[in-house]
Amino acid sequence: MFKPKILTVGLAFVVLFFSLTGCAYGLDFPSPTGYVNDFADLIEPDQQQRLEERLVALEATSSVEVTVVTVTDLQGVTVEEFAVELFASWGIGKAGEDNGLLILVARDERKVKIEPGYGLEPVITDGRAGRIIRDQMTPAFREGNYGTGIEAAVEQIEGYITGEITDPEPVPVSENESTGVFIFFIALLIYATSFLGRTKRVWPGAVVGGLLGWLANLGTGKGGWLVFVFGFLGLLLDIIFSANYKQLKNKGLPTGWRSSRGGFWSGG
Repeated sequence: MFKPKILTVGLAFVVLFFSLTGCAYGLDFPSPTGYVNDFADLIEPDQQQRLEERLVALEATSSVEVTVVTVTDLQGVTVEEFAVELFASWGIGKAGEDNGLLILVARDERKVKIEPGYGLEPVITDGRAGRIIRDQMTPAFREGNYGTGIEAAVEQIEGYITGEITDPEPVPVSENESTGVFIFFIALLIYATSFLGRTKRVWPGAVVGGLLGWLANLGTGKGGWLVFVFGFLGLLLDIIFSANYKQLKNKGLPTGWRSSRGGFWSGG
């Protein structure tokens, strides 16, 4: 059994550890002034007013709290660390819902981060956040139009939250394109296994076939069954080419890839 004194000291140490974790980076955050906090003076007053009104309306209709913050620098930490600490320090989002979102712009480091709460992660995914930064914010920022880029990002985020904007469905591959992909990968499999037939093992053909089947699936979207089909075909071809190679060698015939026509000619 633990002695009371030891247990008390241990609990005190745990409490102290977790208390210090929140301020481990020693960051100094100003108090929020609203939904738009332009501490780096990057946004024009009229743009800031429009953004504030838009975010107030978004919170009223969806309960989602989107906060825009611009800072001069990141105080020596990464943009990810700064965003996480600021998000927690300000308590962005509704309690129990974690439906807040932070748009952070660091002027000196030229870094941008869109940090959603757990409740918004299914809506503002990493892929969507990356596209918003790349397509909406970065082009405007390069021209020095920070407010314009942030307004475009907020509009895109609002569209995702309300469901007015959805990602386009992937374009299906046509049958002709699928056939072309199959022919290409089968030809590549035959070419590869004709070389593997010169080894003493046949399992490499199955491995190469499985890999090419996986690539063919990426090109056609037909399903994982292509891995097994191509794997079996690669094994079969490796066995055939290995037998042909052995027959050519036993007969003293040329076994070079060109002279044996890729292993197809067995001399018979």
